Amino acid sequence: MSRLAERSIIGALLMDINSINTVYDELRPEMFREELYQKVYIEIVRMYDTGERINLVNLSQGLQGYGYPENIILDGLRECINSTMTTTEIRSYADVLTSNYKAAQLLTILNSVKVSPVDIENQIGLLMNDLEALKSSEHTKLRSMVQIVAEHERSHFAEHESNGINLGFPRLDDMLVELEKGDITVIGARPAVGKSAFVTQIIRSLSTSGKRGAFYNLEMSDKQIYERMLSSETGIGLKRIRKAQAYIGDEQPKVSAANSKISQYQVMVRSGSVKPTDIRNECRHLDLDYIVIDYLQLMKSDTWYSNRASEVGAVSKTIKSLAMELQVHIILLSQLNRVSEGRDTKEPSMAEIRESGDVEQDASTIILLWNTDPDDISQKGVKVEKNRQGELGKIPFGFDGATMQFVEREGTIIMQQECFKRTKKTPFDD
Repeated sequence: MSRLAERSIIGALLMDINSINTVYDELRPEMFREELYQKVYIEIVRMYDTGERINLVNLSQGLQGYGYPENIILDGLRECINSTMTTTEIRSYADVLTSNYKAAQLLTILNSVKVSPVDIENQIGLLMNDLEALKSSEHTKLRSMVQIVAEHERSHFAEHESNGINLGFPRLDDMLVELEKGDITVIGARPAVGKSAFVTQIIRSLSTSGKRGAFYNLEMSDKQIYERMLSSETGIGLKRIRKAQAYIGDEQPKVSAANSKISQYQVMVRSGSVKPTDIRNECRHLDLDYIVIDYLQLMKSDTWYSNRASEVGAVSKTIKSLAMELQVHIILLSQLNRVSEGRDTKEPSMAEIRESGDVEQDASTIILLWNTDPDDISQKGVKVEKNRQGELGKIPFGFDGATMQFVEREGTIIMQQECFKRTKKTPFDD
C-alpha cells in the first residue's frame, strides 16, 4: 500500500503540480521509502520553489545528478503516471505515507528507550517530548545522551563510510580530520593571493568524489568559473584558453575530455549579488553536501544596518544558522585587512578578517592564505588558525598561476602540540 501511495503522489504531482499545495507543508522526503521516489519528490519541490517548468524531460535531467540512468528514471516516472487515476486523492495518499512514517518513527523511539530508575523523571520527560513532536509532525530538538550514543557509537573505532568533507589536499585534510555538515569553514586572504582559485580547486575535488554542492560566486561570471575549471582539468594555461582561436597539438582531445568531466560535476553555480534568504530558498530541497560562498564582504544582509561591520556580522551569523538548518558544510571566503602587509613575513591572523569579528566565533575552521615570498607569488603559505575538531598548523604550497593550481610542497608543518625537528630554515620559522 505504501509503494502504491508513493507512486500515486508522484503521479498526481506530474499530472497537476498545483496539487502540491495540498501536501507541501506536511509531506517530507524522508517519508518516502523508495529511494527513487524520495529523490523525485525532492527534485519536484526544488523545481516548484524555483519556478522551473516541471515535465518528464526536465525532471529526468535533474535526477541524473543523483546517479540514476535515464531509462530507470523515465520508466519510474511513467509507472507513477500510469498508476494514478486522479489528482484529487493526493491528500489521502499523503496521509498513508505520514501514518507509515510515524509508525516507523514510533517503533524507533520505543526501541531506543532504556528505562533506568536513575533520573527516571528526565527519561519520561524526553520520551514525552519525542512523542508529542511525532504527533505534531515536528522534530524534537532536545535529545538524551542515550539516544545520541545509540546513534553514533558504531561509527567510531570501526570501518565506516565517510560522509564528511575533504578538501583534496592530503596533508591539509589530515590536519582538518573531516569537515562536518552544519559547520562553517572560513578561507581568508588578501586580494590577489588566490583564494578564489583555491576554492575552485576544492570544488573540483569535491565534485570528483561525488559530493553535491552549490557555488555562489559574487565577483566572477559563470564563464570565468568555467574557464578556470577547464584550465585546471586540461593543464592548458588560462590565458591560452581565453585567447585561443584554434586548437594546436593535443589541445582538442584534452578540452573534449575535460568538458565531458566538468559536465558531470554535481555542483550548481550562481553568479552576482545574493542574500542569505536567496541561498536558503534555493538550497533547502537540494540535499546538498556543501555550499561555497565567494565572498563574505560582497554579501548583503536581508535587514538594513547603519554600518557595514554590523551588516557583515549579521550575515555571518545567518550563514551559520543556514548551515545548521540545511545540514550542509558551508565554505565561506573572506577578505583580510591590511595589517599583515606591515609584517616582514606577511603572515596573516584571523583577527584580520575584514569588517567583522563575528566570523571568528561563527566559524568552526579558519584557513588563511598568504604569499610567503613577496617577489615570487608561486610560494604560498596555508595556515589552519582555528580548528575545533582537529589540529592547528602551517603548510607550504606552490601555485601555478597559469593553470590556477595549488600543490602541497615538502616542508615542515608546525603543529599546535609540537614542532617537528628541522634541518633547514623555512618561511614558516619566523
